[in-house]
Amino acid sequence: MSNASTPAAERAYEWVKRAIIEGDIAESEMLSEAVIASELGMSRTPMREAFLRLEVEGFLKLYPKRGALVVPISPREIREVYEARLLVDAHSARHICALPAAERAVIADRLDATIAEQDAALNAGDLRTYAHLDARFHQTIMDNGGNSLLAHLGHTLRERQQRFTATAIGRNVERARGFVAQHRLLAEALRHGNYSTYLTELEDHLTTSRNQL
Repeated sequence: MSNASTPAAERAYEWVKRAIIEGDIAESEMLSEAVIASELGMSRTPMREAFLRLEVEGFLKLYPKRGALVVPISPREIREVYEARLLVDAHSARHICALPAAERAVIADRLDATIAEQDAALNAGDLRTYAHLDARFHQTIMDNGGNSLLAHLGHTLRERQQRFTATAIGRNVERARGFVAQHRLLAEALRHGNYSTYLTELEDHLTTSRNQL
C-alpha cells in the first residue's frame, strides 16, 4: 500500500492497477488522465506515467487525445496464465511434498489459517477480502517452492489471477465457497506429502476456476 511519501506516479499506478484487478474499473472502459488525476488530487503528468506503465504491462491500451482503454481479458491471456500457474504451482508443490513432515506441517498450518480467514470473509459477504486471500493462499505455496525466480513469476501471475477471480466469482459467495473447499484439499495433500493427489486437485481447481470465466 502507498502512503503520502510515495511518488505521485507510483500512487497513480497502484490506484489504477488495483481498481482494474479488483473489478472496480470494468474491462473495455475508456479512462481519462484528467478525470482520474483530478480524483486523486494530482497533475496529469504522473497519471500519464502510470498509464504508460500499465500499457507496457498489458492492462491498458492508450489512444492519443482519447484516453486509455482497459484491455479486456482475452481467451489467450486466460489460457496462458492458467498454463503458467499450473507449471509454477506444481513445481512448488513437488518441492514442498519432498520436505520433512514437520516443515510441511508449518506450511500447511499457514495455508489452513488463510482458509479460516477466507471462511470469515465469505461469512461476512466480503468478496474483495476473499479475493486477496485467494491470491495469498497460492502465493504461500509458490513462496515455499524452493525457487525464488518462480515465486516472483507467481507474484506476476497472481495479479492477473486476482482479476480473473473477481470475474469468476462475481457476487456469488457460494461459488467462492466451492473454491475454498478445493483449497482445503490442496492444503491437506501438502500436509501429507501426497504430490499425486495435490496435482489432481490442482488441475481440478484451475479447470473449475477457468470454466467460470
